[in-house]
Amino acid sequence: MFLKCQLTFTQISINLARLTIILLINTLHRVEAKNNLDINVKKYFNYSVLTTNIKIINDTKNSAENKLRNTIFTQIPANLLPTPNPSSPELIHPFQIPASIPEENITVNSITPNEQNNNPVLKKKTLELLILNSLTNSANKYPWIINPTDNFTFSPAKFHPLQGENYTDFIVNSARDEPIVNRFTFAHFPSQHQFYWLLSGNRIVLETQGLQSGILYQGQSTEIETRQSLLLTQKLWGMQAISSIPQSFQELAGETNNNQFSIQSIGAEVINPPGTPTPQVIINSDNNNFLIPSIPLMLNLGTASTYNSQGGGSLFKFLDTDNTPLILQSFPTSNLQPLLEAGNLTTGTVIPQETLEKIGFNWGNPLTGEKTKFQPQITSLPGIKIAQVNKFDNYELLNLAINPFLSDNQRNLYYLNSLYWVPLGERITNLGVSNKQDNYHWQRFYFSRPHNRTLLQYDPIKIQATYTNVFSNPGFSLSFSIQELKIDELQTANTTLGMLMGGIFELIKPPQLEQSLQEAKKEFLQQDNFANLNTKATPEQIRNLNQSLNKILLLSNRISGLEQVSGTFTFPSKIRLNNSNIFQIRTGNHQRAIQFINGNRTWRQNSQTFISQTDFSNNSFGPLTFIGVPVPLEQTSIRSRNRSLAAQVTLTNSNGKKFVQNWSSADMTQIPINIRSFGLAFDNIELSRIGEIITQLQVFNGYLSLPTLEFLWTGSSGNWNYSMNSGVWFNLDGDSAFNIQNNNLGLSEPTVGIYANGGLSYINNHTKFDADGKIQAITSHIPALRFSLNSAANLQNPAYLNLSYFFSYQNRNLNYSLAPALILIENQGNLIPVGFFQGKLLLSTGLEFNTFLELSDDFFYTLEGIQRINQNWSLGAYVQNFRDVNRGIKNRIHDLSYGLLIKHNSSNGTFWQSRFGISGDNFEVRLEGGWRF
Repeated sequence: MFLKCQLTFTQISINLARLTIILLINTLHRVEAKNNLDINVKKYFNYSVLTTNIKIINDTKNSAENKLRNTIFTQIPANLLPTPNPSSPELIHPFQIPASIPEENITVNSITPNEQNNNPVLKKKTLELLILNSLTNSANKYPWIINPTDNFTFSPAKFHPLQGENYTDFIVNSARDEPIVNRFTFAHFPSQHQFYWLLSGNRIVLETQGLQSGILYQGQSTEIETRQSLLLTQKLWGMQAISSIPQSFQELAGETNNNQFSIQSIGAEVINPPGTPTPQVIINSDNNNFLIPSIPLMLNLGTASTYNSQGGGSLFKFLDTDNTPLILQSFPTSNLQPLLEAGNLTTGTVIPQETLEKIGFNWGNPLTGEKTKFQPQITSLPGIKIAQVNKFDNYELLNLAINPFLSDNQRNLYYLNSLYWVPLGERITNLGVSNKQDNYHWQRFYFSRPHNRTLLQYDPIKIQATYTNVFSNPGFSLSFSIQELKIDELQTANTTLGMLMGGIFELIKPPQLEQSLQEAKKEFLQQDNFANLNTKATPEQIRNLNQSLNKILLLSNRISGLEQVSGTFTFPSKIRLNNSNIFQIRTGNHQRAIQFINGNRTWRQNSQTFISQTDFSNNSFGPLTFIGVPVPLEQTSIRSRNRSLAAQVTLTNSNGKKFVQNWSSADMTQIPINIRSFGLAFDNIELSRIGEIITQLQVFNGYLSLPTLEFLWTGSSGNWNYSMNSGVWFNLDGDSAFNIQNNNLGLSEPTVGIYANGGLSYINNHTKFDADGKIQAITSHIPALRFSLNSAANLQNPAYLNLSYFFSYQNRNLNYSLAPALILIENQGNLIPVGFFQGKLLLSTGLEFNTFLELSDDFFYTLEGIQRINQNWSLGAYVQNFRDVNRGIKNRIHDLSYGLLIKHNSSNGTFWQSRFGISGDNFEVRLEGGWRF
């Protein structure tokens, strides 16, 4: 089993960044150029977030050192370089693919056909050991030819069937806001299901089978809720002005003396039918000669006075219409009487919604900009009106104007229908803001059954071989969040579909491959020996053919746009020393970096409407004051009534002198005279309500794994290496992912997309030998070009062009390499340049220095130094000017990070390396290890 663990991931992007240039240059390693958009839509780039709006995300399946080892184009025989002295730095050929962990002291003895001939009959167990031995030797030298896995679960260089059947990787993080388990994969390849056989006709057949599963980090969901509490205040202004219209009349004058009189009284009454006026009643008596001017008979005295129950208290109903006060109403009236349903109109009184609707009041919406509306019922219009019932069109206002005998309840009720109410400007007060943020992570669980079948046949005459391969890896996947106990059905369907497509390749059975495999298994059951190779090619030439094929397969997997391979069919391909190429059809899942954002804002009213302020004039408005004054009827235009009264009183003094006074109803009437002639009211009532603007923002930063069909062509010609692939992927729903149901603010994703990747490199190696023919130094020059195009290019998945150059020099005392690179990122028609430089120096003392520089809008650097203490332990330190933050799409934050580096190797296959340091204000640890058994 191979066990690999990592603790904290703050270093992962550093390692990736530190080694990416070599990866790009040496192997045209598949570069996923993606960026991260945070909430404020700031874009970043390059493995972790760089301020150049670009991010190169490298393969996360291996450690940085393993990535470097696994990105070689060619391989030289393991015994080509002599074993270095412990005091000398190890010569690492830039094109050699060593194991993914430091070589254990394990000797795998090669069993050749000649050795088999010395053992005529092999027992079954011995034959099984021979198969595993041959398969292990081949996997050590040519891991991409044997490659039993999906280019995802574990590195082919780890495959070692003699040492174990199980391979496990996991990454554990201690960084804040990061999932504890970033990655966990497990693969089981039982030894009895691994097969290797050499048939007659120079045919080698390989078959590997196993089971794979894993849990992988897919991204982070962030749910942000902001509540902004607002106080809405709407002031209503009420106004009214009333005044009396004065009437014209003649002043009356007269004078009498108060003496002692005798009194004689006579009365008369004439009543006609209604509508028939009565004449003046004249009383004839013997006292007519002594008449003084008539004194009018005052009927219903006070009917023209306000403060009289027969006057204002009766709304002047006893006055003639022509003699009733005229009132000027200056404004219309609005009916707010339903407000009294809430009780007293004092500060704090709650007004129900039903009451507001009755008065025509509707609150607005601060979110949409909708204004508060107030349209009360208009109950009367302004004008000059007679102060009597049925003559004045607002009964309530009439009472307030002339009736002083109203109760408080009546006055309050009438008052709310006596003013003209209009809305003043609405006022919005911010009461405060509260924020809530929840983060949770998404993982992907998968399970698959890899089955790899290979036929490699060497030509008996020509120096060439024919390679045929079928790889199937059907399975299923499940996207879930442990924290939220949720399953994302859409992404589960997407990734499962991509994996199920690999089942088709299980049905592909090329005749020659299938026939050779059945023949080999039959010979195994018969316990036959391996056949001999019968070809004119020398062992060195065969080794070169194998290396050429291994290099092409490596390049194919690195350039491929598939994150996880579910199926591959390699058409029979010719492998030659100077000119080789293969053509493949692949299925699997293509990874796209996304940032989906769904945002919505709602307005919610948290309280009922209440009165926050009042200013009423209900106790001071009205009444208008009139006093009744008698006026001779003949001096008016008032018609007499159908009832007339008369009376005569004779006063006789002691001297016999008489004083006679006549009263007659037809003689006099009453005219109301203004005392208080006007009334004004300018009032206000303030209504308030508390509400919230709720802003909800859901964000997902991470990756989608989408079902893909890919066509790939890779080859080499001399020192040139090239690769081209094109694929089509599709998404069951391009507008939804994980917690995002509607991506209305993030970068949009289509449901179907096409991509194309390509790479070209030239390898120029110069090996210097000493007099004994041993390698003395190796110098390498590798210029390379890489491009990536896709129909759905955006800031997270941009099209780009990568130009790089790799130089390395190695001898027994010194090993150093330099790797500058320039990446041009296409962004909306503009090219964004990003420069990189990576260097490495290894001395014979075991001291190693590594540096990585990046120049874009910002400047980032990483410096590392580590010293080998003994064969098993190394100790060092690192410093960098940024901190990695993983939100599904890696990014960087400017912050000083530093700490210790510790590496450990053991002879039993255990390997681990760790970082202990300070990143920003946090202490973080990363532990990456391996254990194979």
